[in-house]
Amino acid sequence: MPIMFMMEDLTYEQVIEKMNAGSVNKVYIIAAIITALGGFLFGYDTAIISTTLPFVTPLFKLGTSQVALLVAGESILAAIGALVAGPLVDKYGRKILLIADGFMYLIFAILTAVASSGTLLIVWRTLIGFSIGADTAIATGYISEFSPTKFRGRLAITQQLMIFSGFTVAFWVGYLLSFSGNWRVMYGIGAIPALILLLLRFYLPESPRWLLLQGEVEKAKKSMKKFGLIVKENIITPKPEKGFRDLFANKSVRRALILVGIWLAFQQITGVNIILYFGPTIYGYMGLTGPRAILNTAISESLGAIEYAVSFLLIDRWGRRRLGVIGYGGLVFSIVLMLIGINFLDAKAITLAVAFVFVAMTLFLLFFHIGVGGVGWVLQGETLPTEFRGRGMGILAAVDWIANFIIIFIFPYWNASYGIFSFFVLELVLSIVAILLISMFFPETKGVPLEKMPGLFSRKFSEMRKPYVHDAEVAASGSK
Repeated sequence: MPIMFMMEDLTYEQVIEKMNAGSVNKVYIIAAIITALGGFLFGYDTAIISTTLPFVTPLFKLGTSQVALLVAGESILAAIGALVAGPLVDKYGRKILLIADGFMYLIFAILTAVASSGTLLIVWRTLIGFSIGADTAIATGYISEFSPTKFRGRLAITQQLMIFSGFTVAFWVGYLLSFSGNWRVMYGIGAIPALILLLLRFYLPESPRWLLLQGEVEKAKKSMKKFGLIVKENIITPKPEKGFRDLFANKSVRRALILVGIWLAFQQITGVNIILYFGPTIYGYMGLTGPRAILNTAISESLGAIEYAVSFLLIDRWGRRRLGVIGYGGLVFSIVLMLIGINFLDAKAITLAVAFVFVAMTLFLLFFHIGVGGVGWVLQGETLPTEFRGRGMGILAAVDWIANFIIIFIFPYWNASYGIFSFFVLELVLSIVAILLISMFFPETKGVPLEKMPGLFSRKFSEMRKPYVHDAEVAASGSK
């Protein structure tokens, strides 16, 4: 049943309190899934490159630099796409940019599939990055804006469900088509979910929070009605701050950008995309080539359904911070197993090497999905005030993509010069640093309403890990 309440006038804060206290119906779930479908394209494009590399590299005679650009180039365009999308989504709204992202991906996916040269393949796939980057600057923030506080983590982590689903589908598509070597179909299949996403996103309601900040009261009421909240009274809307200058002048926003930016950077530089982009290549060093190498990576990623279920159940119970420590701790354990496997490879114990590497990759992806990747995107969407959310999320998504570019660009060169063992030693050190930073400085955002985030991030860095009691909790405790 829709929620109804009546007063002569309602302030923005009073309406938001009602939205925060609401319950979830099918509209919330459907809207979250449609929004997060961009994550499926993100995951598919990320993983499909690893299965196409063995075919396009010899076909187009790609050298080390060209392979690095093919794999990592889209990350730079993704960073640019995120930065461009940030101010646009604050100015023109969440919905129109979500639709534009889907359209761009559809076009560039088709062009990538029909590329006639290595140069065009690099160009079209790089341009896909622009659409993916723009989508990551919008999706979880939009979901967070319409989600009740109690369910925000579970709805926003739908993005990670779609990312891992894209990974999984890409690896299995790559495996099935690897016998024929049809890399064009591997790329082209990505256009199918892009078309579905594009059509469905036309039916999304605009963010009520964003509409209210634009003074579009009647449109906001219509949007809220779709989510089951009926408001008949006049709503007094606030005047939002504008511009990047206001964003950086706000202390709580700066601190949120720093802390969440650190999380997202370590989310990438600790090596997940080395496994996803280069997993079959790593198995190739052990003598597993073609379909067998792709199959091993596909099996590891297919366990993501279990991992997503765990994070879905725990993110609003245990909180973001605890899952992060568990996730990064699991990465440390996994990388240790990886190093043991590489040592067996050097000792010519191939069977043991493959076994350890397979277990290491599987556990790495498990812990990443449970406590690192999905949690990072949830934090990106929920930690910034609504008036700054588009631009701030664009900056954070750009940080994520730049970190991704750096690590996957240097991997081929590092591996050629120093070997794979030393590279994973670096990843081990970075994972340990991530645990220390999160344990020492990161706040818990579970249960904190979006409008209370500035208070949470206004505290000193040394106080961030302490429990935060926001105004609603103080009032509740005082009334007992």
